[in-house]
Amino acid sequence: MNKVASLSTVIKTEFLKLRKCKVLWCMPLCAFLPDLLIFSMFALNKKFPTVIWETYFTDAIMMINMLMAIGLFSLLAGFIFSREYQENTINSMFTYPIGRMQFFISKLIVILILISITIMASFILLVLLGLTIKHEPLTLNILLYYTKAYIFMIIMHSALIPLIAFLGIYNKSIIPPIILAVCAITLNLIVMNTPFNTVFPWSIPTILSPHQNGRTYTNYTLGIIVLCSTFIVGTVLSIKSIKKDVH
Repeated sequence: MNKVASLSTVIKTEFLKLRKCKVLWCMPLCAFLPDLLIFSMFALNKKFPTVIWETYFTDAIMMINMLMAIGLFSLLAGFIFSREYQENTINSMFTYPIGRMQFFISKLIVILILISITIMASFILLVLLGLTIKHEPLTLNILLYYTKAYIFMIIMHSALIPLIAFLGIYNKSIIPPIILAVCAITLNLIVMNTPFNTVFPWSIPTILSPHQNGRTYTNYTLGIIVLCSTFIVGTVLSIKSIKKDVH
């Protein structure tokens, strides 16, 4: 019970530290910008007189996965995990009853919550915007299908976080995660239609989510294995870096 209480306390502390962070203003950008762009396309373009939900949702999902989510979540993870080093509070933190595993897990949970809020807020807004213009019937089956797709997106993007966290911890800076995000977005566009799309971790959320013009090369099993491996390797490297760097 003490461990659970201690972990919850650390998580609350992390959220308190984030209250005034300007980086959180990027979350609405990621959540709402793709929705507004897709909505505008259907609302203003005569080529789309009616909202076809499959196209509507799929276009938004692709934009989030290929561009917005990679940049935002890398920025968030890099900031949250590196700030203790940049502010020189990492050593003093462990003078309190906070274990290194709790330090890592609490930050990971905070980022998971932020990812969940961002992606689900985007989904809810997308639905509401679509209902304001001419649309085909939104059936329960369609709604459930894309709800599951967005939840799966949360899981996939969360699996990438530990590796980004490792870069922030190891380099004690937010810069490497940002560089990784830029490189990942660029490579994502390059490998999307190649056999490497389920080998490159940052392409997998797009490939395994609903997307337009089904890809020629899609190995779902390999994609899941790569994501799980990325999560495990990133977690191990992050924990080792925390133990090594804290004196």
